[in-house]
Amino acid sequence: MKKTGYWKGFGSALLLVAMVTALGVTATAASRSIEVEDGIGISINGAKFTPRDADGKKVPVFLYNGTTYAPIRAVCEAAGMEVSYDSATDTVELVTADRAASQKPDSSSYITQSRAKEIALADAGVKAANAVFLKANLDWDDGRAQYEVEFYSGNTEYDYDIDALTGAILSSDRELENFDIGTVSSGSGNVISAEKAKSIALNRAPSGSTVVKCQLDRDDGRTIYEVELRNGRMEYDCDIDAVSGQILKWESDYDD
Repeated sequence: MKKTGYWKGFGSALLLVAMVTALGVTATAASRSIEVEDGIGISINGAKFTPRDADGKKVPVFLYNGTTYAPIRAVCEAAGMEVSYDSATDTVELVTADRAASQKPDSSSYITQSRAKEIALADAGVKAANAVFLKANLDWDDGRAQYEVEFYSGNTEYDYDIDALTGAILSSDRELENFDIGTVSSGSGNVISAEKAKSIALNRAPSGSTVVKCQLDRDDGRTIYEVELRNGRMEYDCDIDAVSGQILKWESDYDD
């Protein structure tokens, strides 16, 4: 099927060539009317892959003048590459999984999870005996290893991002709320079930992914499901609004 004028200004769909092995691709936007052939499918390692944007909406793949165009972030992240954008140079920067792994510091240099908790508690002025930790996970974000620490004390929620190498606090947030994590269940109110949340996450993830965690949580005054999935050595983290089922956050990481 062909569509005329199907994409105007196709800078948002970048050229994908041989799974993109380059480390930097510059995107140049142009405003024009073009005739394209749509309905093009993608498979990764034999499994059907449906590219989606940050909001979980399907993004079309199409042919134009014999060249296939596809959303570079969705495809490259599914292939295990790290994708970032440099607004200063208008450049999409790609890093292959092996290069990303080689650039990461030795994990033996990281502070421990216990130390990350101590740093967060000290900054919050909360004693360990008065805190209920929801998570203290080692993660990789924006090219940096960091601990994501979240805990409750009384009716206050604390969120910290702590540099795993230096122990520096990268970000912190606290929110006062009338919420008891122990009183919320997947069957209460209009909250969707855990199975529904898993289904939403699996529908977004590449074929063959497996859910390894699905936890009801509270973040920024909103009840959410935190869902973690794995597919080979790829790890996916998904936050889903527990009422609407909307995907609020989607992150992928190569586990080396």
